[in-house]
Amino acid sequence: MDCNLVRDCRYRSLTCIEKEIHLSRDTTKPEPRKSSTAERRKTAAKQAKAEQASDLAVGARLKVVREKAGLTQRELAKRSGVANATISLIEQEAHAPSLASLHRILGAVPISIADFFAIPTSQKNVLFYDAGDLAVVSRGAADLRVLGSERRDKKLQLFVEHYQPGAGTGREPLVHEGETAAIVIEGTIEVTVGGEKRVLTAGGGYQVFGGQPYRLRNIGKIVAVVACACTPPMI
Repeated sequence: MDCNLVRDCRYRSLTCIEKEIHLSRDTTKPEPRKSSTAERRKTAAKQAKAEQASDLAVGARLKVVREKAGLTQRELAKRSGVANATISLIEQEAHAPSLASLHRILGAVPISIADFFAIPTSQKNVLFYDAGDLAVVSRGAADLRVLGSERRDKKLQLFVEHYQPGAGTGREPLVHEGETAAIVIEGTIEVTVGGEKRVLTAGGGYQVFGGQPYRLRNIGKIVAVVACACTPPMI
């Protein structure tokens, strides 16, 4: 047999093997997996749930209850059968527990859910707020925020109200068995009390006594801002 022919066959065999090895090694980087619509909705739902927990101050209340009972996060987790990391996330307002989970956690203290939501979330006698810290009462065309939501034992409540043009407190009049006083900060507000209507601009205000029904409406072209105080608290 021709020696050159043998060498040529061996060379071709080795070349084929090298090509197979090279092809078996996937050197291309996988494309990043795009999140599906379902995953995005799931993420959005988790964020909304966390925001809801924050509005209800579940985490702040849980911390108050836990510390009052003299328990660490780890001890409460062990008693309730909930992961320590979960307790931590709840107190950071980063996780909203289900009603069943919350019931199990509170049962380890123990405290009822009704008593849990009735307690103040802060024992401080001086509370400071940035604009984004105010508790949300309602959003939308009539945006209402409130101070002092952490203290259920307060005697006075202050609302900061923003009304889009044409928006107001609604068709049904407000009735508060106490006293309500307000100052218009910006814009033009129409106040209806009984059969009387009064237009107030920035710097004007009103005070209502004895459960007198009244309504507000922004009749101007810009957002109206009202600071309103009432006693006893509405919420």
